[in-house]
Amino acid sequence: MQPSRRAFLLGRRPAQTPWAAFVQRLALVCQGQVRDLGEGGAGGACAVLTPARDADAAHARALCAEYRVVLELEGAAGPYAPAAGPRLRVDPSLLAGLARLGGDAPRWRAQPGVPLAALAQAGLRQFAGLPGDMTLAQWLAAPALWPAGRCAASGLLAADVMLADGVEETLGPFGESDVQPLRSATVQRLVPALFQLASGGDAFATRDGYHWLGRYRLDALKPEVPAGVNLAHLLLGHGGTLAWVQSVMLTDAPAWTEEGPEPETPGLATFRLDARVKALFDPDGRFPLFQAREI
Repeated sequence: MQPSRRAFLLGRRPAQTPWAAFVQRLALVCQGQVRDLGEGGAGGACAVLTPARDADAAHARALCAEYRVVLELEGAAGPYAPAAGPRLRVDPSLLAGLARLGGDAPRWRAQPGVPLAALAQAGLRQFAGLPGDMTLAQWLAAPALWPAGRCAASGLLAADVMLADGVEETLGPFGESDVQPLRSATVQRLVPALFQLASGGDAFATRDGYHWLGRYRLDALKPEVPAGVNLAHLLLGHGGTLAWVQSVMLTDAPAWTEEGPEPETPGLATFRLDARVKALFDPDGRFPLFQAREI
């Protein structure tokens, strides 16, 4: 007699795997769609969540931490190291709110699933000519093309994020004249450590004079004048490996067309610096890890 039939006749349920329990609980607490891709694939257990509200992503992060599931941004640019365990891919396409904010300066508040075509149509020139079906979250995750110290050219003003430990924080301008405090103890500890890295020898070696050679834009803490420090620029090119982006504030910026010299080949210092930034943001590996290239 098969175990499942015996359990039915004897009034006992078959044992549930941790993965099945994770998917079941995820479907219960999320209003969005949960699609289980199974446990037997070549890459291990995997599911896809399409959140219908911000709270879905928060519930997913908490369950991922409990069951040690890596939370990935669907469609984010890698390359990533193979996940050591199960993965949850989160597709933000239903989180697509876009609103122009009041005030003299042109500013927009956008959720992560807004397609770039909608941003270009709204008048944000930096998205003209880019793939229209790419989401804002994917654009933020893709390798950042701006030269060292010039992340302000992206038009990114601020970002509401959920960090690996579940803390929600707003990252934005950071300096003596900026009055918005860092609310969380997590970020109050994180920011001084990042500034220390940005002033070290590895950061110096990661800047070849024109390019920033690292994947994580630590040069955002050493911007070219007249731009000021903006913590949101740390997310440019982050690949979905540092935080979950809930929404961002954008301003219009010219499409980037400047061509510079060929970048130098990143060295050991650059990979070491990226690894240290990752460890500060995500010490427990809740998000994917970039695949280090061979030197």
